[in-house]
Amino acid sequence: MLFRLSLLPRALLLSLALLLLAPLAPGELLAASLPPIVVTADNPVPKCVKPDSLMDFVQRVNMHRATPRAIEQRFEHIASLYQTIGQCVSRPPEQCVGVRWDYAFFQMLIETNYLTFRAPSGATGGVPAADNNFAGLGATIPGRAGEHFDNVESGVLAHLQHVLMYSTTPIPHPIANRTRQVQNDVQAIMRRLHRPVTFADLAREWTGVDQSGYARDMRSLAEKYDRLYCADQKTAAR
Repeated sequence: MLFRLSLLPRALLLSLALLLLAPLAPGELLAASLPPIVVTADNPVPKCVKPDSLMDFVQRVNMHRATPRAIEQRFEHIASLYQTIGQCVSRPPEQCVGVRWDYAFFQMLIETNYLTFRAPSGATGGVPAADNNFAGLGATIPGRAGEHFDNVESGVLAHLQHVLMYSTTPIPHPIANRTRQVQNDVQAIMRRLHRPVTFADLAREWTGVDQSGYARDMRSLAEKYDRLYCADQKTAAR
């Protein structure tokens, strides 16, 4: 499972904020182009991103493996949950705070290897499907079990709350213990950016400051989906 900087002592975490503000090397520019976490009028989820298309995308990838794999039936409507919950993850008085649930979904595909919960080799991953843990929350040390959520909906909400937490939006009663444990430290780092927090910022904190591959993987999945399901709509709009 991926190493997370949030395991480090608070003093070291805060010192790493300066590295987050440092100019990106040319090879990291693509990773930095990911969208802000919070949905706004200028940062909407594209209309071509639909739950049915996302699940078709998952099935297409899994069926074209050297050894085709099917996902568990209870995951068949998970994209609809990402959409519904993602549109209003936090509900402060008279206001919903939504996230770019499409990128959260793509992150989930990376963490679960397209909902198979297996390594590319086919070996069982460190987080079992039965845990409904779609982002490896708490599974930060090899051999140490991650968190368990009672059902798919709770697991999706836990993931989306953890994503929203990175935007510096307070999560008063998070489902995941991991969110509760790290949100003060993570948000202290992100506030030093003095701009909207993006999925690239999340990726750098999630896996390590100098590891931009995670962000590139999210970007690659988004671009692959865009080519398959959004091209026709863009052509029709011209």
